[in-house]
Amino acid sequence: MKIPIDPMPERPPGKFYRRLRLLMVAAAGLALTGSLARPAAQTERRPAAPQVDPKAVAVLQAMDDAFAQAEGFVATYRSESFRPDGQPAGAETTKLRLGRPNLYYVESSSGGNNIRRILASDGATRFSVTTSKAASCTTWKVAPLNESREVDTFNPLYWSFYNLGEWQIRSALLGHWVTKWRLNDPGLRGVRYVGRDSVAGIPVDVVEWTYTIGYNRPEDDPLYTSLLSIGPDHFVRRIETTSTSRKDYEGRKIVETVSDIRTTPRGAEEDFAYRPPEGVECRTVNPEDAYTTGKYADLPIGSKAPDFTLKTARGETLRLSAFLKRHKVVLMNYWGYG
Repeated sequence: MKIPIDPMPERPPGKFYRRLRLLMVAAAGLALTGSLARPAAQTERRPAAPQVDPKAVAVLQAMDDAFAQAEGFVATYRSESFRPDGQPAGAETTKLRLGRPNLYYVESSSGGNNIRRILASDGATRFSVTTSKAASCTTWKVAPLNESREVDTFNPLYWSFYNLGEWQIRSALLGHWVTKWRLNDPGLRGVRYVGRDSVAGIPVDVVEWTYTIGYNRPEDDPLYTSLLSIGPDHFVRRIETTSTSRKDYEGRKIVETVSDIRTTPRGAEEDFAYRPPEGVECRTVNPEDAYTTGKYADLPIGSKAPDFTLKTARGETLRLSAFLKRHKVVLMNYWGYG
């Protein structure tokens, strides 16, 4: 940064003017030092721009392309988490069989509890089944990009195959989802190519993501690092995520491994036909009901907003009509965070 200093007019020499010049130079030095020191302190957590390694981006983009070009995908996925003290905090194994445009069978089981969760779609009907002592099943009609598919499971293989990462508005999730989307995320701190390694005897390229997921206060926003190990077929074989937090939950190490990977031709709907376990009755629901039914669901654009009363987090009571009496315009922002 250059501090412009206007030239001083010709003045006769004297102690006053010499001191004035010294004060101006000192002030300029302080301003320059301050302007440099402030960004330096900020770069520890929030650099002006993320550090992006083109070689890492090329490896990641090849992975995204491999998922996009696959007509069918089969794999076994396992996620294990460890507390900051190194003790195991849980594990889950998922078997996936995915097809286009909306065919899938995803079965997950957690260690030690004998509970299985099954998500299945034959392209027309979607099943969500939980098998335990109190088994449950729901079904509904599905569209090629049914919105419920985003939150059914946060499995990264499932998300990558169906390109669901772009549905997220922020990186509130760990690991890797979509390269193009992640590179533009405000939480990104850097992505770099680490080098070559091997996973279960398979050579891999290792890429490192560094990012935050909170964007709020520093104490709520640890720095996360995800190491992706990507095989010669451009599919990920391992993801290891750690953070700078020492808290029990935010400080977990998460190790995700992928095995038995193979791509398949586009499957037929009959190949994904599913029947729930014997004795389990399914309840049919419509996830769109919350948006298309109810007293105010079909209010046309330009309608007067109906009055309502809500409780705030502080226990106060808010009424829309009271706000309208005090303000010309009231903006209502409906949002959810989970």
